[in-house]
Amino acid sequence: MGEENEKVSIKLERSWPKVLFHIHLHILAAYGLYLLITQATWSTILLFLAFVFWGMVGLTLGCHRLWAHRTYQASLPLRIFLAAGQLLVCDGSIISWVSWHRLHHKHHGTDLDPHDYKRGIFFAQYASHCLTDNPEQERAKKQIPIDDLEEDSVTYFQNLLYIILMPIFGLLLPSNTAMEYCGESFAVAFFVIGFLRVVVLLNLSWLIHSGYLVWGLDPLDKRSSDTWLVFFFNKSLWPQYHYLLPWDYRSGEFGTYDSGCNTAILKVFAALGLATGLSTISRNGVKKALAAAVDSGRPVVDCLSEHKLVLLDIVNPDPDNN
Repeated sequence: MGEENEKVSIKLERSWPKVLFHIHLHILAAYGLYLLITQATWSTILLFLAFVFWGMVGLTLGCHRLWAHRTYQASLPLRIFLAAGQLLVCDGSIISWVSWHRLHHKHHGTDLDPHDYKRGIFFAQYASHCLTDNPEQERAKKQIPIDDLEEDSVTYFQNLLYIILMPIFGLLLPSNTAMEYCGESFAVAFFVIGFLRVVVLLNLSWLIHSGYLVWGLDPLDKRSSDTWLVFFFNKSLWPQYHYLLPWDYRSGEFGTYDSGCNTAILKVFAALGLATGLSTISRNGVKKALAAAVDSGRPVVDCLSEHKLVLLDIVNPDPDNN
């Protein structure tokens, strides 16, 4: 981060319409949870889980690893599948989501970071989505390059038609599916498959930004080990690694590295030939990069990036990756 970014001081103000919107949305989701427990059929519960799973994959493997950080390349069918899953989240178009996430990475831990972890878990997860639009952050976001997203026909048309696609694909079709194929009432379908599913996916979407606080152990922050979250989650330095090398496909959104459901699914896509060019770095690459940084005095991140390893075959990877 440059000194100029560190000196920016931003006054944040809550937006009461946004606050009330999210309060009411979560109340409707709470009623959906009640209906899920008391009235929903097993087929509806399975459908609910399937839509949540599809939306999560669209978020993690689509928005985050593919479009935000370009950790791999995806075929057209896979991109369409991931973009459709992202519509289930109802958290803005892919281009909008990626723009804010790239801003979050570029100005991580500063006032220009829209989800600044230094303000605490509640701010990063919830309060940051209930603020008035900040002109400084908006100006900084306009400087984030998104040419690659505008050149992608899938993300371009999803963004162009988002206001039409989101209500249809994100709310009406899922609810109608529950009524048509699960025999559910309108109330159960609308509140369970509609509002409850949206709120679960929204929180997963926000958790990608705030997971640094949930699973990360920041050696420079004395408070990071004192949080009550240590009683519920294993803390590690892998979230910090992700902010150092965001292009590594193995970095999990929820505190893991080279493990977890999302990484396993991505490897399956790669084995099927739907995902190619997975980027990572080998142990030997790290050693060489650190040696180069010491010898040349150049930034470690630059040296690490020069030793990026692109896997051409996920089934039989380069032996240097072991």
